[in-house]
Amino acid sequence: MGLKSLEISGFRNLQQVKLVANEDLNLIIGSNAAGKTSLLESIFYLSYGRSFRNSQIKDLISYDHDFFRLITDLDTQGSRIGIERSLKDQTIRINRQAVTRTSALATLLPVLVLHPDSHQLITAGPDNRRQYMDWGVFHVEHNFINSWKMYKKALNQRNASLRLRQSDKLCEMWNKELVQHALIIENLRNEYLKQIRVIVNNLSVELFPGHIINLEHKRGWPEELTFSDNLSRNLIKDREKGFTQSGPHRADIKITVDGKSAQTSISRGQQKKLVSLLKIAQLTLFSELSEQKCILLYDDLPAELDKLNQNKIMNIISGLNIQLFITAISDDLVDYKTWKSYKVFHVEHGNVTEQVNKS
Repeated sequence: MGLKSLEISGFRNLQQVKLVANEDLNLIIGSNAAGKTSLLESIFYLSYGRSFRNSQIKDLISYDHDFFRLITDLDTQGSRIGIERSLKDQTIRINRQAVTRTSALATLLPVLVLHPDSHQLITAGPDNRRQYMDWGVFHVEHNFINSWKMYKKALNQRNASLRLRQSDKLCEMWNKELVQHALIIENLRNEYLKQIRVIVNNLSVELFPGHIINLEHKRGWPEELTFSDNLSRNLIKDREKGFTQSGPHRADIKITVDGKSAQTSISRGQQKKLVSLLKIAQLTLFSELSEQKCILLYDDLPAELDKLNQNKIMNIISGLNIQLFITAISDDLVDYKTWKSYKVFHVEHGNVTEQVNKS
């Protein structure tokens, strides 16, 4: 599965856009502020129901519109996704049937993105690394989402009891369900990261030669305690805070290069290259385990990495079962001629036109 066609109306600075995508590579070129990133952002929104940029809804709607509309047809079984968003309401339709959960979007249209702020996967808080981990688990382990929903429901109930200063018995009545689903989540995350580590080690030979990269799962409570014991031991502290301070919702990934934290031991440029490696590892595993085609959105590759590493990454991902949308100021800045097939789109003043292939 991949994105076959895309229609955009009233999104950011984009005008009425209609394009038919290539199943392999789509190069989006144009000057700065022309709308290239907005085009990638619209595809991301169709998968996540939100932007990958820290934007308010009013910033996503064109100044002369009351709402934006995004529609995509997928390249298998005639599936269609449509989203309409105003300042007050959002309507999501799959095959013209209204849905309420954005997880249904991600299931149909798996998307990963690399953009100038992607280094925050390493430098920012654990939320970013949990999202990295859980995107992968969600797409390869179908029972993950149910356990996560049940865990969150029990967590919300326990937190409500803590805030209301209810009795120990009432606060602890949710522990059994928390523990049950926490163990499922922990096991699935551990197994996923174990597979990702193998791929990261293989990719590092090409992208980080001479260095050892490691990903360690920090499960969200002390290793020497069971989660059940930890909840009981910290009940008083949790009540003082008004929320449950440990569990899978506080998990993290410790990322190291040669045994040192990637947050502090490598440069910003190396961090960006490492994030690219980590996302490519996800794409690789997804390609191995799923019959679906994942979409990679890569915003301004030439500005993010030097030419040598750009070419290495393009060569690696050209061998994966993915659909790539990549932006650049001009087409001569990206080495794309080795791809099986491609299209080039030019963005100017919010308009998108397909260019005739030069070859």
